[in-house]
Amino acid sequence: MINPIIFVLSIVLISISILIYYNYKKRVGVIKFFPRFFQEIYNNTSSGMSLVEAVRKSKDADYGSLTPLIRNMCLQIEWGVPFQVALENFGNRVNNKFIKKVITLTEKVAEFSTDVGKSMKEINEYIFLTKKLESKRSTELFPQLISLYFVFFVFLGIIFVIFTFFIPSFGTVEVLEYKILFQHIIVIEAILSGIVIGKITESSYLAGLKHLMVLLLVSTIFLFIFL
Repeated sequence: MINPIIFVLSIVLISISILIYYNYKKRVGVIKFFPRFFQEIYNNTSSGMSLVEAVRKSKDADYGSLTPLIRNMCLQIEWGVPFQVALENFGNRVNNKFIKKVITLTEKVAEFSTDVGKSMKEINEYIFLTKKLESKRSTELFPQLISLYFVFFVFLGIIFVIFTFFIPSFGTVEVLEYKILFQHIIVIEAILSGIVIGKITESSYLAGLKHLMVLLLVSTIFLFIFL
């Protein structure tokens, strides 16, 4: 039977991870829709619109969790806030390095470019290429993701073998001590493995929270059944 403290700790960690990961996914959702938003701006500028008109026209489309931020930026422009300032405010609210870089490039286009359509095309191609490379990297790292999960399950299997065939030969007190020790080790390993998997596969510790939740849940079930 799982130690009550370990069980409560696992439940608390899973609950906290769910809340943090939910907020993280909202931010990821904003980033996910940004290329589509910028594509719309590029299409508008290609048809002869000015950059300001292109941005204002784009607010009517649906970009998921990015939509409120876009409409807020357009509202600022309508209220007379300078275009570059509104863009900068938008970038600050999104708070993503890649998007901030694109916003900076767009500001330079608005300020200096004599051919807005051509400049926006180049930025749009840069966004497309970046996202394509990210998608390729994710595909290439999928086998590594599987192997990391496999390693964790092998780890659980080794502990099961040790507890089934070796630990029972010890005294009752020693068995209880080893049981508590291994329960702590399993939970710690689930936490660390989840975070590391997220960092390796998605370059984000927060992305690892979903793996942490899965591994903690598996670990809790394993402890209930086998330890």
